[in-house]
Amino acid sequence: MKGRNSCGQSPRTLAALALCMALQSAGFVMILPLFARRFESFGAGVQALGMSALAYALASTVSAPFMGMLADRFGRRPIILLSLAAYVLAFSGYLFAASAWLFILLRGLAGVFTAGLIPAITSSVGDLASEHRRAQWIGIVNGGASIGWIVGPLFGGLLYDRFGYVVPFAASILMELCALLLAAFLVPETHTLSPHSAGPRLAWMRGFPALPALPAFYQLMLISFGVMFAWAFIEPQLMFYAYDDLGWTSSRLGLVISTYGLACMFGEFALGQLSDRLGRKPVLVLGLALFSAQFIGLVIFRDVTFLVVSFILAGLGNAISDPALSAHILDITPPEQSARIMGLKATAGSLGNMLGPGLVVLLTPFVSPQVIFLIASALVIVLTLASAFALRAPQRNKVPPEL
Repeated sequence: MKGRNSCGQSPRTLAALALCMALQSAGFVMILPLFARRFESFGAGVQALGMSALAYALASTVSAPFMGMLADRFGRRPIILLSLAAYVLAFSGYLFAASAWLFILLRGLAGVFTAGLIPAITSSVGDLASEHRRAQWIGIVNGGASIGWIVGPLFGGLLYDRFGYVVPFAASILMELCALLLAAFLVPETHTLSPHSAGPRLAWMRGFPALPALPAFYQLMLISFGVMFAWAFIEPQLMFYAYDDLGWTSSRLGLVISTYGLACMFGEFALGQLSDRLGRKPVLVLGLALFSAQFIGLVIFRDVTFLVVSFILAGLGNAISDPALSAHILDITPPEQSARIMGLKATAGSLGNMLGPGLVVLLTPFVSPQVIFLIASALVIVLTLASAFALRAPQRNKVPPEL
């Protein structure tokens, strides 16, 4: 691959991707806890918030595989730039939206045009990093996103409490614009385009015959779906539970979410390479077990200290499980198909993001928040046990480590 032959350029490109993810994530997570406040300003509640998350997830579910196909066909860089530009426009729309329905529509459009960002960036890492350093570099790039999870919610809550929603939304737009400019100037194309590749339709159709024959492929897609479903299922309820039942301010909610991001960042930078050394499966199982802590904590505790501890454990779990999961998928995927397969992973996650809010909208009038959190806890525990007993580890070539 082109990127692997450019060893001197690879660390700089990977660092630029990590910084882009930090800016993009900070802008997004800065306003994520404020969506509930924004819908309240429209006179709407948890159902409207759930519908907006559903619109975003549905659009992402449909779009992600096609964006991945385009990244394999035309290169990673155009899809990265398109996605970041879409974030700038979408966040500008969130700021000026005049109704809940317009906000929901904008979230749906954002889902369409931003769905290719993670598949394209993850595939770029796969282009540049060797198999035996793959999880480590995925962890580093993901660590950039975790920096956003630390900075974004904390400053978003503080800015909202002092200035209202306009300032944090404007700040998020500026961050997305900075990420776009950074990618435009510092992120080159990492994918070698084949001059003999088929047209888009044939390239899409021939990309999948081998992988569906692997049981591990379906199991990994199920894990991707389940993890995202569990979080999306509790997210709308969590925001209103924190404000209405626990009496938290936006600043306190932002602080708790920031501790999750801090744990993720530490884990991804310090522990992301664990599956390169210990194997994908054991690290994935351990990560899923730790990830369940946030849901179990919400069932059991109301004290902010214990909830922070549970979110820290969950952040560490996510930090080691996601690089192991993505590296496992890349290990069994031909390089020329990596973006479209990572697009399928994104689709599985987006499907979870879509069905989670949809189900919580139906259940919210009839069950308490603790029941919602308990269902999510049970799901992640089942995924952990299934990974431990049913998932087969990939066979990896033993070669000297390189970038």
